[in-house]
Amino acid sequence: MNILGFNAFGHDSAAALLVNNKIVFACEEERLNRKKHFGGVPEKSIRAALDHAQLSISDLDHITFFWKPSISYAKVPVYLLKFWDKVPNLLREQKDFSVEENLGMLNYLSHMRKLPATLRAMFPGEKTRFRFHLLEHHLCHAASAFYPSPFEEAAIFTIDGAGEWTTSLRAYGRGNHIHKIGTVDTPYSLGAFYQAISRYLGFKLIEGPGKLMGLASYGKRDTRVYRDMKRLVQLTNEGGFKLDMDYFSYHYTRKSGVSKRFIDEFGPSKTEGKDWTEHELNIASAAQQIVEDVILHMVRHLKKTTRMQNLCIAGGVGLNSVTNGLIAKEGIFKNIFIQPAAGDSGTSLGSALLLNHQHLDQPREFVMETAFLGPDYQDADYESALKQFDLPFVKTATNYARFAAKKLAEGKIIGWFQGKMEFGPRALGNRSIIGSPLVQDMKEVLNARVKFREGFRPFAAIVLEEDCGQYFDCDFPNPYMLLVYNIRNEYLGKLPAITHVDHSVRIQTVNNNENPQMRELLEAFKAETGYSVLVNTSFNIKGEPIVCTPYDAVHSFDRADMDYLIMGNYVVAKKGDEKSLNGL
Repeated sequence: MNILGFNAFGHDSAAALLVNNKIVFACEEERLNRKKHFGGVPEKSIRAALDHAQLSISDLDHITFFWKPSISYAKVPVYLLKFWDKVPNLLREQKDFSVEENLGMLNYLSHMRKLPATLRAMFPGEKTRFRFHLLEHHLCHAASAFYPSPFEEAAIFTIDGAGEWTTSLRAYGRGNHIHKIGTVDTPYSLGAFYQAISRYLGFKLIEGPGKLMGLASYGKRDTRVYRDMKRLVQLTNEGGFKLDMDYFSYHYTRKSGVSKRFIDEFGPSKTEGKDWTEHELNIASAAQQIVEDVILHMVRHLKKTTRMQNLCIAGGVGLNSVTNGLIAKEGIFKNIFIQPAAGDSGTSLGSALLLNHQHLDQPREFVMETAFLGPDYQDADYESALKQFDLPFVKTATNYARFAAKKLAEGKIIGWFQGKMEFGPRALGNRSIIGSPLVQDMKEVLNARVKFREGFRPFAAIVLEEDCGQYFDCDFPNPYMLLVYNIRNEYLGKLPAITHVDHSVRIQTVNNNENPQMRELLEAFKAETGYSVLVNTSFNIKGEPIVCTPYDAVHSFDRADMDYLIMGNYVVAKKGDEKSLNGL
């Protein structure tokens, strides 16, 4: 059976393909069309998925979509009654939103019904037999985390900005079925709250929450600002939460996330994301603490309700790795699986799995042991890209990892391109920029000269799984860079490039199976320096998606201040540096 799942009309559109109960391909559209956070129909990803499996649209039995408009329609009267005075403003603004800005999807509800015709029009002349399914958003999130997990049963927690009407789902999975326990509904949204604070501090829509998480570490915790902001949140006995909506405006405008009352109490809003005062940094810290408070309250209640040992997490707020690290350290669940594409892109995969297991009752045969589900390329593709830019290179069968480790130990920066592309927002070692954590100014160099981004933003660490507890205060396996730990006291000052201002580090662990090329590099760096940890950041520069193709990689390498590019077993230098490749 062949099932194609996709999401669109929001942000981070993607497509995933399930063949005979197994996900064989998944890719975000932005990686292929080079438009960051692209929210339209993911035509290139759909074609790439079919090409990968050597299928045509006529071979598809089912196509699934991550949104059920009937739920939204049913809730419109509720919205009109609660916020009747806000409707004119919302309708005025709505027509001017881009697809990606229109997070409530009000402009696009009618278009969802036309999607089967849109898909058929992409493949003119081909006969189709697929059945099209509109599926509930948060169940798609839940399915994306539970069904690929290794667990027969698990508590399930999803949380984001909003899906149809729900903003968070508490559930449990057993076998083929997901059972709802409770929801938090619009307008109470932790994702929208965090987005609102990020915009208040001068960040742009969509990308702001990720930056806010890094900025929050520069503020002080448990301040008066935190206590004042905490009054706006009520934790409920049912395991949910409510917000004082007098302080927020995200439910009726996209121009601002907070209301005049919020600004009167906490101060004026920033127009640009820079030059924050101590007070503003404390606001960032307070917002992060509130996310932690709310989520820990919800997962503790979920544990009490389900009494299960396993936890699955998805939804955009599931990418808050600081909070995820606290859940892991608390130890209330023995095992945790977080969907690496926890945001909306992961619902493409989730919708296909939801239909396959919950609705069609097909057996669970897919365990997500890797996030490398995207496009792959061959030597001919590498050489074609390199020749276009006339860069010096050497192909070496065995020496590229040792060469890279030696250069990294010298303080060089390397673009690292291997195998299949990662699915999800984090570079996990196949589309990465790598540096030494031992170099004092490596963070500043990467931000300013390579990534061209804000200097406050931290970098993640990639480490051999068995050595994680040596450097950090938790050894919980973390293959998808979704948990934050603290560096052990004995390594403070020794790993400056990965140590954030509050001594935290976002971690990715590498086991014996998932990424043999990265493991070989880490082992080679350990032999060279004694340390089995590296800086790992996404292979892109500011404003661009992570690179996908060899052309993308070579183009970025040519523009950014990297020293070497390693694609497969091709070692590439900058023009004029041919001599450094001698001996390979």
